[in-house]
Amino acid sequence: MLEQFGIDGDAQPFVHAKPFRLSPLWDLYVPLVIAAIPAGLFALLGLATKGLDRPGAEPSVGVIIVMVVLQTLGIIAMAVVILARYEFGFRELSMRTNGRPPIWRRLILFCSIAFVLLFDALTNVAAAFDGAGPLLFLAVPAFIAYVLSVRVAFARL
Repeated sequence: MLEQFGIDGDAQPFVHAKPFRLSPLWDLYVPLVIAAIPAGLFALLGLATKGLDRPGAEPSVGVIIVMVVLQTLGIIAMAVVILARYEFGFRELSMRTNGRPPIWRRLILFCSIAFVLLFDALTNVAAAFDGAGPLLFLAVPAFIAYVLSVRVAFARL
């Protein structure tokens, strides 16, 4: 019963398992690239929509459709990456704890997903709106918290 509240009584790693290490690809590069894509897309859209900030200027239907499609694809891409990362992390955690990860490890893994979502939201808003650049200063601690929470969830496994 105490295992549910955070005591790792039965959580023993496999004898042949390597110690857990952050994956540079999945834990570092993929979230950064996925967050950078909207910034690049918004910069391209800024070039395509130059002059639309004047009063009475109407964007073409094509520009509106492209903006909606790109934003939707960005949201879906990050959601897929985050869900795949959580599934991989939970499977790895279960494997390393003989199928019974303590609740505190599961909660910290879930918090890591919340931090990477916050990072993505902050970078998207900072890229989409003029004057929102200072939000990037908040995105950095969110990304650091994401990496640290993954490390804590897998500590000593």
